[in-house]
Amino acid sequence: MSPVLGRWRSPLPPLAVVAFSALAALSEAGARADTASEIRALKAAMAQQAARLRQLEIKAAAQAKDAAEAKAAAKHATNVANAAHGKAGEHAPPPVFVSLKQGGLKIETEDGANMFRVGGRMHLDGGANTHPTLGTSGNAGIRRGRLELEGRFAHYWLWRLQYEFAGGAAAIGVPGGFRDIFVGFKHPALAFMPFTKEPVILQIGQMFEPFGLEKSTSSNFNDFVERAMAVDAFAPFRNIGAAAVVHGEKWTAKAGVFTTGPQQDPALRPAPGVPVPLGVPAAAGWVPTGGGNYLDLTGRLTYAPIKEEDKLLHFGGSVRWHRPNEAIASTEARVAAPGNNIRTESNILGENLIGTPDLSCGLVRGAAGKCIKDVVVYGAELAAAYGPLSVQAEYIGARYNRDPAALARANAFGAFAPGGASLDFSGYYVYGTWYLTGESRAAAYTVSDLNGAGFGQIKIKNPVSKGGFGALELAARFSAINLNSGPFQGSYYHNLIAVAPDAFLRGAIANAGVLGGREQNVTVGLNWYPEPGVRFMANWTRVVALSAPWNRAYLDGAHPNLFVMRAQYDF
Repeated sequence: MSPVLGRWRSPLPPLAVVAFSALAALSEAGARADTASEIRALKAAMAQQAARLRQLEIKAAAQAKDAAEAKAAAKHATNVANAAHGKAGEHAPPPVFVSLKQGGLKIETEDGANMFRVGGRMHLDGGANTHPTLGTSGNAGIRRGRLELEGRFAHYWLWRLQYEFAGGAAAIGVPGGFRDIFVGFKHPALAFMPFTKEPVILQIGQMFEPFGLEKSTSSNFNDFVERAMAVDAFAPFRNIGAAAVVHGEKWTAKAGVFTTGPQQDPALRPAPGVPVPLGVPAAAGWVPTGGGNYLDLTGRLTYAPIKEEDKLLHFGGSVRWHRPNEAIASTEARVAAPGNNIRTESNILGENLIGTPDLSCGLVRGAAGKCIKDVVVYGAELAAAYGPLSVQAEYIGARYNRDPAALARANAFGAFAPGGASLDFSGYYVYGTWYLTGESRAAAYTVSDLNGAGFGQIKIKNPVSKGGFGALELAARFSAINLNSGPFQGSYYHNLIAVAPDAFLRGAIANAGVLGGREQNVTVGLNWYPEPGVRFMANWTRVVALSAPWNRAYLDGAHPNLFVMRAQYDF
């Protein structure tokens, strides 16, 4: 084979090959550029479509909102029209409004004729105290755990039901159970009182007897963890009865007739082992220890000559006439043995330092439960506020009228029935508060409460929920109570008893008067209100003066200290 024929040669010269390769590369680059341009154009078109889609979605949402509002307005108008122009004998339900103010639930019809509310309170207490003989101790518990239902129906009828689930107050004779449970009636035909256009409200059921400012103010709004000693010792609790309440722009009046109630009288039965003497002859030796109804007539008047948003001047007075049943101290300690129920203004700690003997003559044949004829309790109150500063004070006195013949019978049987036919006890408190954050207690004053004039929730200027700190309050209180009545008191009484040469003289000294003791306390407190309905409290109480009662001479001159804190939520 020829060498020339055996070697392959390119049909194109080298220069043509190079040119062709360059042309192919340029064609491929152009194609790539066209593809990128198309992609960019496609992305721009898609972005335009997405923006248009967003605009359409926004427009559709606005149209849906308008349609929903129009539907709601049409439904509201239909309800109103139906209520106003329904057929004869037919009434379409009116529209209702729902509120969750402070966490509670309130449902009310548009015309205000009907209302239903669910509320309650939680008070969690804890602290520590010193005792003259027991040393230092502490305690924590649920002071109050309460559910409340209330409402209004058919314009004129009111009702309320409260139930206390906590037993934290059982140690002071106030166990859990029903609190307020009543029905009321408020009708324009009852607007006959002078100086006001408001009608009289009639109540029947279990409610607070109208007595005193601190007792008439809810425990949610008192400035200290516990009420003052004199209030706890003498002011009545809730009882079953009927009352009438009315108010003007600056005044209130409430009065009622009451009898036994489960809050104040948890033990209307005899003590275990002592049967009721119903139908049992006196010769059997059994004596009555309770039962039957007592009678209370109670009233309160208040007047506030100055009543402004940041200024207040309030005066008031109360009186209670109590005719007891045959109860003795074990079944009605609050009246038959005053002072034994109070716990040094720190109830969760349970420290009692004073208290009288049984003024009813106790379990004595022919005299048991019959030494007290009646008790008259009276009180005066004052409150004033100027800007963030406020003061409040009350004086309460109690006159015990007793049957001399029953006392003589009790003493003849050798019973311890000290004192004469008339006994006088008293107590008072005065305190001041200062809101460091500028709130005014005057703004919380109300005359429209069913308990009469009192204080409600303060108006917090800067709650935590709105970026503020809440309200901060400083408080200081001096309180005193005197349960002594007779010529011999304090250490003088105990020294005479100790040096008396015989039992007859010791008995004469002991029976000359009632020695329930005297106590004076100073309390300082700090309260923080982060939100309406929420409060944290801290109280330190020091007993600055103590005169020992008849049965605990070792307490004379002691100065215990008590510290209590509370976390509170009410709704």
